[in-house]
Amino acid sequence: MSNIGPSQQAPPVAATVIPVSSAPTVSPPSSPSAITFAVRLIRYLEGVLLVLLALRFGLAVLAADANNSIVHALYGITWPFVAPFAGIFSYSVHYAASQFELFTLVAMAIYALVAWGLTKLLTLTQP
Repeated sequence: MSNIGPSQQAPPVAATVIPVSSAPTVSPPSSPSAITFAVRLIRYLEGVLLVLLALRFGLAVLAADANNSIVHALYGITWPFVAPFAGIFSYSVHYAASQFELFTLVAMAIYALVAWGLTKLLTLTQP
């Protein structure tokens, strides 16, 4: 133990007191408006659909076996979304053979444009 004399002690530290009126206030987070929620929902659904269609396109190009349960399920889920565009080009869909499904790319572009248009329509009044 060392002896510290009164002249060797550290000076006292002054405490800073913040008045209550100048203390920062924390407000609870506000919930998004209905329009913001709708825009987020549309963008989320667009993203899910475009990912599924991109997977379909990739599997078709790589000639994935349609008898595989995962591939079959993906083709089944995405068919209602690409069916309106399947007749645009003059070729038929043959699974288990590499195929460049151009109609899937057209469907992706159309759905992206529709989602963009809907979100722009909902946000017309916002700056």
